[in-house]
Amino acid sequence: MRAMPDTDSHGNRNGGSYARFIGLGFTLIVIFALPTVVGFFVDKLAGTLPLFLLIGLALGFVGGLFYVYRALQNLDGG
Repeated sequence: MRAMPDTDSHGNRNGGSYARFIGLGFTLIVIFALPTVVGFFVDKLAGTLPLFLLIGLALGFVGGLFYVYRALQNLDGG
């Protein structure tokens, strides 16, 4: 008599990894977008349009790189 394969545990494992990567992607978008949008509005208030926008973009880029670096370290388990 043949045993049925355990499909429930296989589906949950893949679904969990997809959800984790979708969460990482949304977090990365927020890390990039939030300082950029704040910089844009500070520029609108101060009248210095590209200055704080570029500073916010640079901060978002550095923050995103740091976030990806930490996520890859946690993925390795160390």
